[in-house]
Amino acid sequence: MPRRIRVLLLLHLAALLSGCPTGAVRIRKKATRTRSCLDLPEEILEQMFGRLSVGVMSAFHHALQLEPQEKLNLTCLSTARTLTDGKTRLPVNLRSVSPWAYRLSYDANRYPRYIPEAYCLCKGCLIGSYGEESNQHRSTPVYTPSVVLRRTGSCVGGRHSYAEIYVSVAVGCTCVPLQEKERDGRNSNQSLEGRENKAGQLFSAGKKT
Repeated sequence: MPRRIRVLLLLHLAALLSGCPTGAVRIRKKATRTRSCLDLPEEILEQMFGRLSVGVMSAFHHALQLEPQEKLNLTCLSTARTLTDGKTRLPVNLRSVSPWAYRLSYDANRYPRYIPEAYCLCKGCLIGSYGEESNQHRSTPVYTPSVVLRRTGSCVGGRHSYAEIYVSVAVGCTCVPLQEKERDGRNSNQSLEGRENKAGQLFSAGKKT
């Protein structure tokens, strides 16, 4: 038997023993790639939001001068001093007896992604005889219902889908009288603080003698 034929027979026998048929071609499976889900274009989101909100939140958003008010270091005390000044021209939110400022709330899964939210600068109200803060009243936020778009987590046609949800957004602050329980609680706290201060003064006076 020629040597060449013997070699071919041995190769065929080895292929049969390994369970791989002669001439079989190994097929490599391609790794499946997960397609990334893209966001909807800004123009479409703006149109969807405009139809839902009927321009209420949009008008509120654009009417604000969204300067970084955190850098202005606004406090209840600084606002009260400015109110008694009379020379400085202030916006409405800082002329109120319950002044408030705005902070931007950011959420990447919401449209609009930036929403201005009001927060009160004073615990009480600036209704004292000289415009100082009075603890007999309380500053409280005023909320308005609004509708926003929220990502649902599903991907349709390679784009994120959105659904409308209703939220409450603080748009300002108002002054309300304290209820009896709140007034009693504040009076007891103030009397306790007064006793502690008086005890501290007596202790320091005893040390001096």
